[in-house]
Amino acid sequence: MKYFITLIWAILLVEMINFVLNSLSGGGPLNVVTPLFVAVIMVIALALLDVATTPPKQSQDTNKI
Repeated sequence: MKYFITLIWAILLVEMINFVLNSLSGGGPLNVVTPLFVAVIMVIALALLDVATTPPKQSQDTNKI
């Protein structure tokens, strides 16, 4: 669920950046597809970083030898 919400926020923020940069460059036709791909790639990268940096779970029984 957290990755789904992250995807929604990534799409929203990248589309806003796309709109602002398009407006600053003269306001040509707005490309909607490329920011979607960028947002999906960002979420995949964040998910991989989350998995890579999460420490492994340790068992509660630490008295075993």
